[in-house]
Amino acid sequence: MLFASFLAFGAGLDAHAQTTPQSGRPVDPFNVAGIAVDASADSAAAARPVALAEGQRRAFTVLLRRLTLPDDAGRLPRPSEAVLNEVVGGFGIDEERASATRYIGKISVQFRADAVRRLLQDNKLPYSETPSRPVLLVPLWQSAAGAKLWEADNPWREAWLKRPDAEGGLVPLSIAPAMTNGPSIERLLGSPDELRALTRRGGFADVLVLAATLQQADPGNIRVEIQMQHQGEAAFLDRIETFTATGGTQEETLLTAAIEIARRIETRWKYATVIDLEKQGQLSVAAGFAGLAEWNTLRNALAAVPIVRKVEVLQVSHRDAQILLDFYGETEQLSTALAQRDVSLQQRDGFWVMRSRKP
Repeated sequence: MLFASFLAFGAGLDAHAQTTPQSGRPVDPFNVAGIAVDASADSAAAARPVALAEGQRRAFTVLLRRLTLPDDAGRLPRPSEAVLNEVVGGFGIDEERASATRYIGKISVQFRADAVRRLLQDNKLPYSETPSRPVLLVPLWQSAAGAKLWEADNPWREAWLKRPDAEGGLVPLSIAPAMTNGPSIERLLGSPDELRALTRRGGFADVLVLAATLQQADPGNIRVEIQMQHQGEAAFLDRIETFTATGGTQEETLLTAAIEIARRIETRWKYATVIDLEKQGQLSVAAGFAGLAEWNTLRNALAAVPIVRKVEVLQVSHRDAQILLDFYGETEQLSTALAQRDVSLQQRDGFWVMRSRKP
């Protein structure tokens, strides 16, 4: 049975099935949810198809911005009727209401992954579809009135919870909830061990503490400085620069800051995992495993990584296999993508070795 599994390795490699992260949120890069629709016509029945068609066009734009780099925003394909007919797999109505002449609602649109990939490739657009592991965000608010970390009335946490999530993203962000027994600010910021313990309790690999300090509170002229401290394995979250947000009201300023920081996190991740079809690599890897279950974990991980083009099993035994990987991009990108599936790819004594972190 074990060797039959080896021989069947290549089956389903193009499926790129997605899993559910620790936060519980399903990760499907090709599903766009929460798109608001609103149209008026002679009747609500006539307005409904107009609203749904416009919603699908907006969802298409959201999807392309999600997958592509900011530098390529001006080159994105337009949502023509022919293009939408090719890439839209279906849609669902999340909520709706109507008056005599108006239709209002929210929809989710499922896109055909293969069709979207072909469209991006035909337009020579680098893209990423690799979701990262969930990141725990801990919002710390500091003002002249004092600091708030776990309190329910933390305005910085409230801004993150109000942030529009229609554009979803490849980096699932989980906001730390209010609690009565959380570690103090001094313990949290002064001890890496405390941060690591916080992530382990929530089942996360990475935590990002976002310290927002109110520096100017004049009405109509708000200024907030935000510093970020990362603890964990995700290199793309390291060395995130200080961000200063300004605005008319405190609520508007904090919401704008949350949206912009989330966008910067997404952009960093996309640059780390972008699929550039003009860059192709090949790597010989020794895959170690303790049995069939661990071998299946490795196989499923490789099948789910979009940048892996082809997998060839050269030699196998009951505890290891020599594999030849063809992939898009750089070796570092391949290692990053596999890490999201809890598989380590490292170089040891001049040889590349792969192993599941969760046998």
